[in-house]
Amino acid sequence: MNDVLGRSIKYDELSGSERTLVRTAMKASKRAHCFQSNFAVGSAILACNNKGEVRTFHGCNVENDFFPATICAERNAVTTAVMEGYKEILAVALYCSKHPGGSPCGACRQVLMQFGRGAIMLGIADHEGNVQRALVDDLLPAARSPAIAPEAQTASERQLVKVALSQRSKSHVPYSNNARGAVFVASNSNGKQRAFKGAVIDNAAYGASVGCESAAMTAARLAGFIHEPTLIVTVDNITAANPIDGECLQILREFGRDAKIILADKARFLIRTTLVELLPDSFGPETL
Repeated sequence: MNDVLGRSIKYDELSGSERTLVRTAMKASKRAHCFQSNFAVGSAILACNNKGEVRTFHGCNVENDFFPATICAERNAVTTAVMEGYKEILAVALYCSKHPGGSPCGACRQVLMQFGRGAIMLGIADHEGNVQRALVDDLLPAARSPAIAPEAQTASERQLVKVALSQRSKSHVPYSNNARGAVFVASNSNGKQRAFKGAVIDNAAYGASVGCESAAMTAARLAGFIHEPTLIVTVDNITAANPIDGECLQILREFGRDAKIILADKARFLIRTTLVELLPDSFGPETL
């Protein structure tokens, strides 16, 4: 399936501010600290403060021996802008110098959605500065299928939704107060299928918190159940955009692009969707 985001635009057809962002992102990639991956990325954002003033900020990826401490170019640029009081993103450009045309990872999409709903997204497609122009909103869209009432679900779906909802009570959420549950179903190399449960675990260092999806998928990975994945997760609004945190979707991406997803609400209605639908044009292992 071709799920490339946006519309192809030639560099010369971009506005002056967009061309500036593209050049800035490409230049920023040269400062990347990517000793592990050799995958240099640069990003530039155009942002506005509460006075209506507009500035450009840029960032590169900075890797760390401890992989989770690595920061991506997009988040580097956004956090710098926010620190300076520029909290409304108007446009963002992204350049992967090794393989132009890459898209933001799930975690970066989540941050961009926080500060840039409605902003223009420029994915630089080649070394000449031509782009795929989309919207930040397109990075974490809503599922398009209709909601399904409990009586119209399969017996297996009803049971999995019941288990996922039961996991909410096992969540440790003293800071977020957002209890959620998940079930991850996958097969091992022998074709045996198994379900793994997960709940939210908050941490006083917020960045060390664990999502219910992440907990379930990590348990499955450790047990060797990595094939034919389906993630069942409870969300407040199954029809809303960005129903699952981008970082959790990124973890699911490691199991392959073809993962299935079931979104369930407290009333036990569900929507059947896919990773491709909720994380289009995703960044995966083959991109490196």
